[in-house]
Amino acid sequence: MSAGRIVSSTVGADAAVNELVGIETSEYSDQQVTFGFAAGIPGMDAGRDVTNEMFQTISQFCAAVLGQANKFPELASSIEKRDVADAERWVNAQ
Repeated sequence: MSAGRIVSSTVGADAAVNELVGIETSEYSDQQVTFGFAAGIPGMDAGRDVTNEMFQTISQFCAAVLGQANKFPELASSIEKRDVADAERWVNAQ
């Protein structure tokens, strides 16, 4: 999508979020890192814990981005309806 003026285009909004909507993140939400060694090496334990926290945080972030992206087509539709009504008022005023 090229940069340009802002328009109330439902097609443009759908295209903008289409790739995000196609990403399935639910399979990543419960990912855990495990090591094949016995626990007790402090640096490795800390690395595992940080990585597991990152998995959860990234999964939550992806869900939040997708939730916001899903709002764009509805918003564009609302703006498009408003623009059509404004255009009709201008036509009728002349």
